[in-house]
Amino acid sequence: MKLGYHLAPWINDGYPQSFHRALDEIALTGWDGLEIIGNWAADHYGQRPGELRALLAMHDLELASCYVGHTYELERREQEATLTRRVIDVTAGAGGKILLIDGGRPKEGRGEDDYRRVADFANQIGAWAKEAGLQCCWHQHWGTMFEWAAPFDRLMALTHPDLVKFCPDTAQLSMGDFDVPATIRKYGKRIGYVHLKDVDHNHNWEVTASHGGPRTWSDTGAYHVDSKWRMVELGRGLIDFPRITGILRDAGYDGWIVDDFDYSAYATREASIALLRYLRHSLGLVGRRGHEGWAE
Repeated sequence: MKLGYHLAPWINDGYPQSFHRALDEIALTGWDGLEIIGNWAADHYGQRPGELRALLAMHDLELASCYVGHTYELERREQEATLTRRVIDVTAGAGGKILLIDGGRPKEGRGEDDYRRVADFANQIGAWAKEAGLQCCWHQHWGTMFEWAAPFDRLMALTHPDLVKFCPDTAQLSMGDFDVPATIRKYGKRIGYVHLKDVDHNHNWEVTASHGGPRTWSDTGAYHVDSKWRMVELGRGLIDFPRITGILRDAGYDGWIVDDFDYSAYATREASIALLRYLRHSLGLVGRRGHEGWAE
């Protein structure tokens, strides 16, 4: 397996203005690679993906994936298709192998026609990705029309398993009505990418502020739900990661394990170190770089 980290924590820590610092800290922590938001990558490196590839190589990092989300509404199809092709191009040009997709606006009365519309477009995206040498994976996500198990199962049935793999996100699944271990076991052979993320109840903010993080709770973090839910470092919340890791191993999964961490109450560097140490020392997951780096 390879172990990756997401750039999202740097959004609240100056990342758009300090991409190079983010690369430095991710590499020095000891991660194998990173995930990037696709439209950001397309806007900044779409005309020069080789530069992004060179930057990653300089830091001994790989592009784990690029992510792009859509509404899948018919009136936005052309615009979203154009963005997708741009993200596919920059991902392939930068050496990535995985394209993550998700979305679908939640609305009363969603049903079979909506699921088929999303599935048709997802299959098309999967075909485009395959042509470029990428694997497309559906990132199950809270706050979409597929946040509940029944619509999600229907989407999986309507999409081609070779064109659209499954990326379980442990926190996103738990925020819906999913049995997380059972869902990962059910789709084990279809999993093409994994997001490990922990979630917990509210923190004591007087304590967390003393660690250099935000001084008060906010609804401006992950999906505007920070006052109700809190993304926390792995092993500090509600998710049973040892059990989930065992299920992934039993399924023969050997791809990317990425900590898709949206927001930390701690300083970005501290969170990065704690997360990789948990993967290495508590779950026994050791990637390409072994025990190198700050998280040794």
